[in-house]
Amino acid sequence: MNRFVRHIFLVVTALFMAAEAYAQENSKLLLGVNFDTFFDNTEYTGTSLGESGTLFSARLTPQIGIEWNDKNSLIIGADLFADFGNETKFLSKARPQLYYRFATPKVKAYAGIFDRSAMKGYYSELFFSDAARYYENRVQGVLGQYVGERGYAELSVDWCGMYSAEARERFRILSAGRYDIGRQRLFYAGYALQIFHFAGSEQIAGSVVDNAIVNPYVGTTFNAFFDFDIKLHGILTMQRDRAVEDEMQMPGGALLQLRLSKWGVYLDEQIYTGRNLMPYYYSAPNKVFANGYGSELYAGSTLFGTQPYWEGEIDASHTFFDTRIGYQNSFFDNTVRLNTFIAFQCDGEKWGTRQMLQLSVNLFKDISLTKKR
Repeated sequence: MNRFVRHIFLVVTALFMAAEAYAQENSKLLLGVNFDTFFDNTEYTGTSLGESGTLFSARLTPQIGIEWNDKNSLIIGADLFADFGNETKFLSKARPQLYYRFATPKVKAYAGIFDRSAMKGYYSELFFSDAARYYENRVQGVLGQYVGERGYAELSVDWCGMYSAEARERFRILSAGRYDIGRQRLFYAGYALQIFHFAGSEQIAGSVVDNAIVNPYVGTTFNAFFDFDIKLHGILTMQRDRAVEDEMQMPGGALLQLRLSKWGVYLDEQIYTGRNLMPYYYSAPNKVFANGYGSELYAGSTLFGTQPYWEGEIDASHTFFDTRIGYQNSFFDNTVRLNTFIAFQCDGEKWGTRQMLQLSVNLFKDISLTKKR
């Protein structure tokens, strides 16, 4: 009965939105559906790269909304997840998207619950792993974005955990920007920034953990038969478990990324050297959380949480390698997108492999509702 009432409420809301939009200037009915299927298999046994396992699921996101005065939109949708092989549920998970969008050629603003793909900034896998981008695809809060002739800047606040008996309070502030340099724009500079606040719940008092990331980078793009994109990152993190620590832990390092691509085929190389950037992932200074805070505190790839193997040098610098060979392209007027790769990854001494495939479909239609004069 509750489900029937919710469905009726959504239909009535959509009809009200359409009726109200009919009276507005340059009004449109927006209809869209996004589909994603995600496969991610990791084989990390015997390494410090992370846990071995397989993720395989699909997500469907139907949306309906209105646009008026060419700049304003109000949109309702839902993310419907189905984990492959799970026969116990019709849907593994269903979550709403509800947001207002203001959009001009240079300025965009979002408020509500909207898809993370609205964000333009470059956030490396230190910020979000591929799995986190897929399964935690929503921003619950606000986003402001400016796009100029040579670059962009954006700022978002994502309230991703509500204080309750079951969940800890969590929110993430993200910002990113980029500026193209020179007449030919062969070079660019940019940054990404995170301030993550991981607080307590009704059952966990006085336990707040900070996780801040500062990530400036410089890069160059050029063509020499292959398309090249080379980035050099500097990374500094500031982390503290306030319940048991008075001083910040500040692990950092450097990340070099090289991408060569041609006809959709690409080679990606990542080389990181520095300290473990996820010191509280598997263990924490707070004895109450002896097994660490895991993915609740860190949304990034566990590659950045690798440790050196030699004893007594836990905080020492070390190096990991991540080499990916794949294919990425779009088809049918950019409505279908495919990305797949196989990765060979080394934590400094031992090797693991990863295979990933993601297929996305994005269909959109707008229908004019403007009154004929």
